[in-house]
Amino acid sequence: MNNFDKVYFKSKAVGKLSSQNLNELKSTLTDIETGKRKLKKEIESASEQLRKLKFALSWINWFPVKYVFQKQIEFRKQAISTISESLLKLEQDYKRHKLGLEVSLSEQLEAAFATLDDRFSEVLNTKKVWDITTSQKIDRVVERTTANNVIERKEVSLTRAKNSKILCDYKALHFENANGGDLHIFPQFLFIEKDDDFALIDLLEVNIDFNLTKFIEQESVPSDAEVIDQTWAKSNKDGSRDKRFADNYQIPVVRYGELHLNSKSGLNEVYMLSAPESAFCFKKMFDEYKLVLASS
Repeated sequence: MNNFDKVYFKSKAVGKLSSQNLNELKSTLTDIETGKRKLKKEIESASEQLRKLKFALSWINWFPVKYVFQKQIEFRKQAISTISESLLKLEQDYKRHKLGLEVSLSEQLEAAFATLDDRFSEVLNTKKVWDITTSQKIDRVVERTTANNVIERKEVSLTRAKNSKILCDYKALHFENANGGDLHIFPQFLFIEKDDDFALIDLLEVNIDFNLTKFIEQESVPSDAEVIDQTWAKSNKDGSRDKRFADNYQIPVVRYGELHLNSKSGLNEVYMLSAPESAFCFKKMFDEYKLVLASS
């Protein structure tokens, strides 16, 4: 690979990410989703039949015409009653057609996940979070800059979230993903969904690496970020101002934190956070949580 080739931070196709020990759970979840889609089509069909029957009944049930069509009226009323009962049962089945996980955590593991959730609360207070999608080395002399790399990034949000496919007593730690399926960290696995496919990755197979980085910020500096230096938009090799550019201006150098979530199966996502301390504390607690999980 050429030193100046672009590096992409993007996970493999979702269908290839699952852990082998969670394939049975994925198969069960797939069957449930197939059943939900079938039920949804049946509900739509029954609703349409009911609408047509009610519309037809409204015409022939009009006085004095209803005396002429008494048999048809009774037939349609019976059909409406039958389809209504069937529709109610289909809708009840659809609501029950979700995966309810029996998540049983030991007191020690539950306490550890609660602490991880606390660290995530601190991360949620970070003013800016970006998903880094690419990084590329640049020729500093040619570009007249002190930067070593140019990156592509997109601002994303972090939240706690429920998931429509997985029902348990714990909200997932949710990382929005700019170039793939969003990441949902549950107590025992990481869930990713993209289009009609999804993956379940054992948390013991997930690694989070932390990196403290200096970044030349050409956008607004977040209020919780630390400005550690200044550089020039166009600079000489030694970092001094390139006086050939009359409109040259200074740019702040900011200290950020990066979290790299990865796995052997192909998870590969990098997030940049304006508050590096909270990012580091989350990474540290995640490592501690994995130790407790492994021993439980």
